[in-house]
Amino acid sequence: MSKILIKCIPTYKALLSFSIFLLANTANAASVTYKVTNPIATSDFAKIVANFLKWFLSVAGSIALIMLIVAGLMYMTSAGDPQKAASAKKMVMITLGGLILSLLSYSILVVLDNILT
Repeated sequence: MSKILIKCIPTYKALLSFSIFLLANTANAASVTYKVTNPIATSDFAKIVANFLKWFLSVAGSIALIMLIVAGLMYMTSAGDPQKAASAKKMVMITLGGLILSLLSYSILVVLDNILT
């Protein structure tokens, strides 16, 4: 039992030293001021939404490109199997549908923004 206690003493010393360090830093924290900059670089809500949608369209386009490449590879490696070829064609149609839907939603929001401003 005493061997275990002797092995734990350095750990307790380290925890005590760390807690004293934290207490000392919290005492000085009241006098420190921090300047927080806006990482979005705008405070206009419409610009924030527009930036998010541009980011979303770039991600959707990248995913659509990857999915089209995968579907093309699936179609080329189907080796005449009609079920695999149909699965690849279905993947192409769903990918193009999703891409068209995301582009359509962006264009609708651009038109609404132009009407409302």
